[in-house]
Parts: sequence; C-alpha cells; structure tokens
Amino acid sequence: MIIWFVNKEAAPSTEFATHMRTLRQAKFFQDKGYEVKVFCSAVIHNSKIVHKFKGIYQEEIHDDVPLVFVKCPEYGESFVKRVLSFIVFSINMLRIKADKKPDIIVHESKTPFDILCMRLAKKYNARYIVDIEDLWPFEFEQVGVISKNNPILKLFYRLQRYIYSKGEHVVISMEGGQDYVRERKWDKEQGGPIDINRVHYVNNGISLEEFKYNAENYTVYDDELTDKDTFKVIYLGSIRLANNLDQLLDAAKVLQTERNIKFLIFGDGPERAGLEARCEKEHIGNVVFKNKWIELKYVPYVLSHADLHILNYGKNWAPYGGSMNKMMMAFASGKPMVCNADLPYSEINRHNLGIDKVFDNPEEYAQAIKSIYDMPKNEYEAMCNRVKEVAQRYDINYLCERFAEYCEIK
Repeated sequence: MIIWFVNKEAAPSTEFATHMRTLRQAKFFQDKGYEVKVFCSAVIHNSKIVHKFKGIYQEEIHDDVPLVFVKCPEYGESFVKRVLSFIVFSINMLRIKADKKPDIIVHESKTPFDILCMRLAKKYNARYIVDIEDLWPFEFEQVGVISKNNPILKLFYRLQRYIYSKGEHVVISMEGGQDYVRERKWDKEQGGPIDINRVHYVNNGISLEEFKYNAENYTVYDDELTDKDTFKVIYLGSIRLANNLDQLLDAAKVLQTERNIKFLIFGDGPERAGLEARCEKEHIGNVVFKNKWIELKYVPYVLSHADLHILNYGKNWAPYGGSMNKMMMAFASGKPMVCNADLPYSEINRHNLGIDKVFDNPEEYAQAIKSIYDMPKNEYEAMCNRVKEVAQRYDINYLCERFAEYCEIK
C-alpha cells in the first residue's frame, strides 16, 4: 500500500523542521511496511534554506524517508507571499506525474490556501484523509488579522467546512476539534455535512525515545544549567509579544529575595532586546538570557536540567486545546510546569502536573512558582512521576497507532 503525506511546511529534521508530525507519521508507516512519500515545499519554513533544482520537484532521502521537494516561491516575512506560495505548491502538486499511484493521501491542510491538493485524491482515486495542525482560518480571526464580519473570512470558513466534509477522516491535533465543528453547526446532527464520528483527536506528540537519546548524548557545557544549588526555572521558545514574557519578568522581580531561584530564558525574537534592557535597567538579577538559538538535538539536555518549566502565552490562547511543542518537550523532560493561560482541556490541571491559571498580578504568578519550589521532596517527585506517566500518552508511536486505528489504515 502506498501512502502520500502532503504537507507544504514539513521539512527534514536537519533543516529547522517545525512540523515533525508528518515526518514521524511517514517513518512510522514505513517501518510497518507501507511505501511512503512526503511532499513538501522546496522553501523551508522559518529558515533561509531553499532547495534549488530544475523542474517542479526533486526527490531526496532525509531521515530515511523519501521526501519530494516541490518548487514554490520564497516569501520571507510576507504573509501575502506565503499565501501565494501555498497556492503555487498546490498547483505544482497537481502537475506531478506519479510513477506509482497512491492508495491513501494524508493532507496536512492549511485551509483554504492549499485546497487544490484535495483534488489529488480524485486524480488518483485515493482515500483522502485531512490532517489538521492549525485551525486556519479561525486563528486569523483570533489574532485579529481579519475581522469576523469580513466576507472573505466567511468564504474561508465555507471552504474549511467543505474540505472537512470531503475527508474520509479528519484528524485534528487539538482535543477540542469536535467542539470546533459542533460550535459552527457543521456536524450532521445539526444539519451540516460532517460526520462527527469521523473527526478525531491525535496530538502532535513527541518521540520519547529520541528525546531520551538526545538528552543523554548531546550535552551542553553550562555551569548554570548543572548547578545543583539553584532551582532552575526555564523558558525555552520564541520571545515575541504573544509570549508575554514581560509578565514572567514581573514575577521574577517579586522573587528576587529567593536567592536559590534562577530564571533561564532561551530563545530569540523581536522582544528579546527590550526585555534584556529592562532587566538591566530595573536590576532584575535573577533572570539570565541564554542562547538565542539551540540546535534541536541539544534541547532535551537543556530541558532535562529544569526544575520547573514555564509555558507563557497571551490572552485566550488555544481555546480548543493545543499541541504545542514546548508542552510536549516539558512532558518528555518529566518536570512540572507553570502556565499562565488556564488552557482549555489542560493536562496540567487535569493530572496535577503543576499550575495552569490566569494570574491577576505578578505576586500571584510568583507565588505559583514558589509553591513548586517550596514543595516537600516527596511531593515534588510524585509530581514529576505524574508528568512522566502522562508523557507516555503523547509518545509518537502510541499516537501513530491511534492515527492508524481511527483512519482504518490496516
């Protein structure tokens, strides 16, 4: 059986890949004996890497998986050019002449810009499975890119409903995926075209085996990471306005009298310079800005040395749940978390893995961090063990088994 995975923004792990779900799915099914191919853009998202070649596509082997790089325009920071790149990718996908026809097409859809990829299933008479990592166009409305009353947005939603209705199965990486469909009255029970029983939740997850291997084999020399006399509160990720790190600095400022608590911030973004300047100006000495970028294989070592992870988000983040890579890596590290968002479908609150709530003031945020620091050793270790137990349900092999079961891939 031949399975095609179509995801414009998939990329090899060595090329700053941010959408590993597709590659991991492909590797899983390849190991099960299926013939797989991953189709992705020759322009690697969130990087300056561009695969150049003659023609419209080129096949290479990466991570032991066949990847087909499809030509499309570079877009830099331009959202409009990125949209155009999706459209050209879809058109070029239809132009590819396959030596062997796929039996199943798994399309990681960015509705509505790659809607033409849906026609691949008809072209090859293949089963069509819609795989969703991002709830476009809802996220455009949520962040204010486009007004909810804009007729273009309404058209986008109609196209999203149409794509979901044409999928033999719709797999969404957020736990609230079925609620998303029901709230829009797209399900058959409310007169819509979508069978809700064919809408499934499969998180992006993480490879626990890979995380453990990397943590043990790719180490970073850093005295502050390995200092056993400090309680290390680690934030690792983008430093943008949406990450609301000013709020974390406010909490750190309250905790300056706690000499053993140190905040280590890894990552980069437009807000970093301003936050560093603020720490210097306000003499916030318990915050240390570390590496702007860390190669992915070294991240598990860094996170494994945290005593507490910070998951910091803006207001109303992920109303249908999330599949955030930062949270998956925190689970894999086996350490507690403090999150400032009170996430819907929160595993942190559901299983007591730390604290997840909206903090009304810096003192409240600081107290949440200090409450983990002040825990008796046996309670802290019990919390860490719960994190490790929950992590098992987010292991990529377990999740790929669920994907195969839900989508009836036998």
